Amino acid sequence: MAAVKLTETGVKNLKPTSNKRKEIPDALLPGLYLIIQPSGVKSWAVRYRRAGKTGKYTLGKYPVLKLGDAREQARDVLSMAGRGDDPSAAKRRAKEAPSDAVEDVVEDYIKRYVEVNTKPRSAAETNRALRQRVVPEWRGRSIRDITRRDIIDLLEDIAAEAPATANRTKATISSLFNWCLDREILDTSPAVRLKAPAPIVERERVLSDDEIKALWPAFSKQGEPIDAYFKILLLTGQRRSEVATMKWEHLDLKNGLWTIPAELTKADREHEVPLSPLAVEILSSVAKIGTHVFAARADRPISGFSKYKRAVDKSAKDINRPWRLHDLRRTCGTGMAKLKVQRIVISQVLNHAEGGVTRLYDRHSYLDEKRHALDVWSRHVETLIKSQPDNVIEIRETAVRALR
Repeated sequence: MAAVKLTETGVKNLKPTSNKRKEIPDALLPGLYLIIQPSGVKSWAVRYRRAGKTGKYTLGKYPVLKLGDAREQARDVLSMAGRGDDPSAAKRRAKEAPSDAVEDVVEDYIKRYVEVNTKPRSAAETNRALRQRVVPEWRGRSIRDITRRDIIDLLEDIAAEAPATANRTKATISSLFNWCLDREILDTSPAVRLKAPAPIVERERVLSDDEIKALWPAFSKQGEPIDAYFKILLLTGQRRSEVATMKWEHLDLKNGLWTIPAELTKADREHEVPLSPLAVEILSSVAKIGTHVFAARADRPISGFSKYKRAVDKSAKDINRPWRLHDLRRTCGTGMAKLKVQRIVISQVLNHAEGGVTRLYDRHSYLDEKRHALDVWSRHVETLIKSQPDNVIEIRETAVRALR
């Protein structure tokens, strides 16, 4: 077909005139031509000559690629071929090369590092921080163009509403850029020696005996199994996620033992938690509706802890100071210390990570010591809540004896 002086309006109005593919050469730029398919789909391509041979290079579809942009790209292709370079080979190399866009680097980092080297719970937190906070701010930008100022601005915005979240996001960003250094994606990291965006506050809140007395009936007012969930948090001192993911198969109520699998613990090791008679009673009262003890539905454990915490706060009128779910764990540990339980036993109860010689050589399970510690703590809690009728206590003790 003879070359046509293409215009933007003319290209827009061109229609297929047969059931055959049509090629319309551009008179202003030899080599560029418009392709019209029988379906009406239009695209751009350029034919070039290199080393005595002809080649074809597809540019893209119209109207995503306008006439002016198609001519500009075609000139680049023709210029490359004129220098002896192969435009098609360069295109293949560009497709095969990894993208340095922030969103692509983040997904590569998650796939190659986070999912391989991080426990599922921590990996989920890291993925959420990157995909929900970092990528939306820097999407479409090259990871090489991210500056220290960009990071500081992002972290300051987060810190204005959630200081602790900002600190965790800072650690995640630092790890991402360190990984980029290791893989030679970057030569330097803009996050090096970056200070935490918010002060690190060591939490010291421990509930008093009076507050425990006020909270216990507030726990009891919550619907099943939320009432039992709060009470087990206080009686065992275990982490909220570990209690929430408790399964019936992990429990031996007859012998008063809860075994947490390694994959569900922060310390990444199996952890045995002795259950006091009061804890056994509480767990025995929970209806079985699935595999999880504290189940929102049969197929998954409870979540949305802040919602349940707010409901407890509404019921506990005598609590004047703010408290957090983690304070129940700290209260349990501190309470055992006040009751003369040795520090090493408390550490074993709480499943704190140990290092050095202690971790390597002390393989004692401390099961008896842990049972004594949690029984002592449970009896102390019982003395605080003894305002319940005596017949209720007797019924409880009879039920526990029947299990053993």
